Amino acid sequence: MAIDAELAATLGKAGGVAALGISAIGSSIGIGLAGSSAIGAWKKAYAQGKSALFTLLVFAGAPMSQTIYGMILLIFINDAVEKNPQNWAAYLGAGIFGGLGMATSSWFQGKAGAAAADALSETGKGFANYLMILGVVETISLFVLVFSRLAF
Repeated sequence: MAIDAELAATLGKAGGVAALGISAIGSSIGIGLAGSSAIGAWKKAYAQGKSALFTLLVFAGAPMSQTIYGMILLIFINDAVEKNPQNWAAYLGAGIFGGLGMATSSWFQGKAGAAAADALSETGKGFANYLMILGVVETISLFVLVFSRLAF
């Protein structure tokens, strides 16, 4: 059953907004988790009279990139809606489930970043190793971005 073209376009564009909004929720959660750990590590360093490691900010900020991927998916979806609004269900689904995939990736990247901040602040070693783990987790968001694009 076909629906009105204007309604179809609106529903399709809602998928783009969902991709951005849901991925941003995940980024916020991830940043909050890793950021809280970084703040705790800095507090501990200051309390011990040590200098705080500025590099912990890298772990806290890493989940932010998934919001950018959500924005890219929004652009992909909006472009596709302009060409073929009748595929609105595919666009809506790609936006919702793509956003959820990115959100989950950034959430767990934040958890890994929190562990990395704790470990680096305790030992002063392993920065590159910890960063590689964050990169592996981020790869899931990249997969979601690329593979969601295949849905339409």
